Amino acid sequence: MKPFYGFYADQEELVPQLVAPIPWGNNDLILQKIKEREKALWYVRKTIENGWSRNVLSHQIDSQLYERQAEKSQIDNFAERLPTPQSDLARETLKDPYIFDFLGVGEEAT
Repeated sequence: MKPFYGFYADQEELVPQLVAPIPWGNNDLILQKIKEREKALWYVRKTIENGWSRNVLSHQIDSQLYERQAEKSQIDNFAERLPTPQSDLARETLKDPYIFDFLGVGEEAT
């Protein structure tokens, strides 16, 4: 509990209300694998939003979902050129959700 408190101490957001809905195992997994608080809170929010189990959360962290989605810079102009529903649909359609790590092909394939 002490590392948990220390990680989220001085957070402006109401962290107990944010992390309380997810199981302790998910919180522990996030604390073990993530060292940046902003990134950890992003995974907490996504876990609540999508109802991820501990295994799914672990897979999402290992596959670097945060780096692929949250840190990805916007390289399109859909928001300026299309109305909101269509711009969101275009962005979701064209984002890169494919990870082929299950193929077991390493650097020799490139």
